[in-house]
Amino acid sequence: MATINVIKKKGHPLWAGRNKYAVDYWLVLTAGALLVFGLLMVYSTTFDPGFLYKGDSTYYLTRQLGAMGIGLVAIIVLMQFDYHVLRYVSVPVLLGTCAILAVMLIVGKPDEYGAVRTLSAGSYQPSELAKLATILYIAHWLDSKGERIKNINYGLVPFSMIIGVMFALIVRQPALSTAILIVMINFTLFFVAGADLKQAAVVGGLALIVSVIMMLTLSHASQRIDSFMATLRDPQQASYQVLQSFAALANGGWFGVGLGQGNQKFGPLPLAHTDSVFATVGEELGLLGTVSVVVLFGILAWRGFLVASRARDTYGFLLAVGVTVWIAYQALINVAVITAVMPFTGMPMPFLSYGGSSMVMVLIGIGVLLNVSRDAALGRHASRRQPGAN
Repeated sequence: MATINVIKKKGHPLWAGRNKYAVDYWLVLTAGALLVFGLLMVYSTTFDPGFLYKGDSTYYLTRQLGAMGIGLVAIIVLMQFDYHVLRYVSVPVLLGTCAILAVMLIVGKPDEYGAVRTLSAGSYQPSELAKLATILYIAHWLDSKGERIKNINYGLVPFSMIIGVMFALIVRQPALSTAILIVMINFTLFFVAGADLKQAAVVGGLALIVSVIMMLTLSHASQRIDSFMATLRDPQQASYQVLQSFAALANGGWFGVGLGQGNQKFGPLPLAHTDSVFATVGEELGLLGTVSVVVLFGILAWRGFLVASRARDTYGFLLAVGVTVWIAYQALINVAVITAVMPFTGMPMPFLSYGGSSMVMVLIGIGVLLNVSRDAALGRHASRRQPGAN
């Protein structure tokens, strides 16, 4: 009796069958460890504001658990299907995301910082969906073009137009750091898909020039650049948020002051539960805690690239690379900002920062990785069962 019942279309099974859990368990364990770490930090950084403003010290933790629950359900749903089904939803997801971003710019209300980044009274951030939407579409698009992406008319020009539209919509919010992150992710996909090196150099150069122009012309970005340059000249001249991040890291020392015992999160450190959560990790768990977080993300990246290398087709390879570099780049940027290696920007730490949109999208990304790893595992199992297989 066959162990996997499938409905096939264009040679690929759309229904996953009974072997839904032949996945990379190291990837599962690492993601689980980061989730637990994140929940601890969300509670540690929000129990005080939750009690003061909502009368419930677990208010924010409960919301984060709800978002995590949605993400875990999404993973379970994704595991019911072969990942090739994502080809058929990539176009409507991308178009729907662009439509939401465009409408939001027209009817959206600015937040306290003057940006239009959220829907429903600040509850949902479509830019988080944009990261996943572009990966799904660009992976499908690059796979469908094959070697033709080396041709400028099939590769560089349409690629630049697709990513340029998304970049423009997000910059208009403004959310320059998120727009640059999306360009970085998709440029990586364009490069690893086999683009002509000259084209890749042109894309990278154009992206760098546009980013620099945006940094210099957008007032909030130019102020952050000026502050960063001042920090390089004299760390004591750093911006208030950077100075408070330094103070939190310094307070923590080697082993930290203890989980929940940090003082910087009670006012001095802005956005301690979102953008600056890594600084809180440094204060409460010390250098040991921050290094542990970095190591966990390193393991996640390693397993993600391993999943990509084992994928049975180019589409699975590109999906796995896209999700892996998305999480890795975002974590790296957050750490670089907190340690003043790059100009300050609002970039949540995957898994650790409070925020439902980020949590749900990252977990969906993990679901995509697990789906690709399951397909590769089943492929290896099938090859071992073939007569004459080693």
